[in-house]
Parts: sequence; C-alpha cells; structure tokens
Amino acid sequence: MEELYFREMSLEDKEKVIEYINEFVAYGSVINGFSGATSAQTFEELFAKQQKNKSYPFVSYDQEERSPQETYLLVRKNDERLVGTFNIRLHLTRALDESMAGHIGYGIRPSERRKGYASEGLRLALEEFKKRGVKSVRLGCFSENIGSKKAILNNGGKLISHKNSLMAEDYYEITLG
Repeated sequence: MEELYFREMSLEDKEKVIEYINEFVAYGSVINGFSGATSAQTFEELFAKQQKNKSYPFVSYDQEERSPQETYLLVRKNDERLVGTFNIRLHLTRALDESMAGHIGYGIRPSERRKGYASEGLRLALEEFKKRGVKSVRLGCFSENIGSKKAILNNGGKLISHKNSLMAEDYYEITLG
C-alpha cells in the first residue's frame, strides 16, 4: 500500500480541499470526517471552523457544548494527494456516545476507496489518541458500510452495540495499548 500521513489543514490547501469536496458532490457521496465541510460557504470559512473546533473546552461527559476536535488530512506521500479526512474528538460526551458518533469520524474520497486507506488512516488516528494517553476510543458506522466496518475491525474494534433503525448502526470500541 502507498505510504500515507496525517497533517493539519493550512490555508495553502485551498485547491486540494475544494477538489476533494467536489469529488464527493460529483459522486453523490456524503462527506464524513470533515467537520464544517457541508455548512461552510467558502474555504476560508471552513478553515476558520476547523480552527475554532480545536478550542472548545471540555468540562465533563455530560456537557452540552461540543467537545474539542481536530481534523486531519490523510495525504498520500508519493503525490501529496488528499485521500481522506479524519475528525478526532478528544473527549467523549454523552451526546457523542448516545448518537454512536464516538471519538472518530472519517471519510475517504470516492475514487480512492477499497485501497486500505481507511484502515491506515484509522491507525494513524489511533496513534494521535495514544500520544494523548487515551486508553480506548469508540466509533460507529452504518451496518451496511462494509469498508468502514473492515477498517474498524482491522484496528482491533470490538462491537459493543447495534441499533436497528432505518439505517442500522454498529458501535465499536478499540482498546489502545
């Protein structure tokens, strides 16, 4: 597999990010793992939202406010192509837990799926949590999303909950060691 790495988005990423988002639109695919990408009107507004997301305070599991979060670009090293985005929420809140959103949201651009990039990106995301001393993380996916489910299982995910609904969801926990 190609070598991948994480980095934070900068203002110099404008063209790459717009191209990335436009591919999701062209494929009619939902943009996951990129907080603010569907509500921002401009790249600059999206960038500002990303910066603000990092500054939310964490008070307790029961807080109603958003948890601090960071979004990383998953970049392929050989050509510097943006292949995915990973949103990590540094603290779990009740709202994130009960909605099965968990600590991590991620997406891989449609033309780059089925190449193992989600598994590798999730591994990199888990490394970010390990650096911060987090012992376990939770994350969910729609039950029919086989690619996401494989990425989670490849990284040691254990099913802890399943919700039968119009779009069935699975919730996993990964213990970090």
